[in-house]
Amino acid sequence: MTRVIVAYATRFGSTHEVASAIAHELISVGLDAQPVEVSSGVNPDEYDAFVIGSPLYGGKWLSGAGVFAAIMSESMNGKPVALFSLGTMGVKSPPAAQAEHAAFVDNLREVAPKLNVIGDAVFNGYFERANLPWYLRIIDRFASTPEGDHRDWPAIQNWAKSLAPTLSES
Repeated sequence: MTRVIVAYATRFGSTHEVASAIAHELISVGLDAQPVEVSSGVNPDEYDAFVIGSPLYGGKWLSGAGVFAAIMSESMNGKPVALFSLGTMGVKSPPAAQAEHAAFVDNLREVAPKLNVIGDAVFNGYFERANLPWYLRIIDRFASTPEGDHRDWPAIQNWAKSLAPTLSES
């Protein structure tokens, strides 16, 4: 059975919930998947395929996820990798969110050229103004983000299921 790790970084828990949903969908189609936070000391040799995700802030993932992908790329030995980002930019402008995510993926591929990226996606996330540090609350006043859960669970589930055939080819 193909062993898949859904590695993620999260600041407030939303990405953990998405990673868990992705793992659940992969399990439902016959893969052995588990969500694991990137800081938990994962051994890539124990897995056949990888799904890696993080919230996207200012065009970058949380450092733990980016570092995980870059450093572990050598150890992944060409195994299939899918990448996902979460953010709230897509609530107002889906094309801008897609462009920001695509630019990040391009930069990651430059830093980690051995990553065998077989798919990527950007999803809207969850936003609660109270979670923002004071300095970001000031910025948010000028470009206010709608609060709430903007995650499209059917889109996340469909994307995860679409990965299964390629992930299981490893």
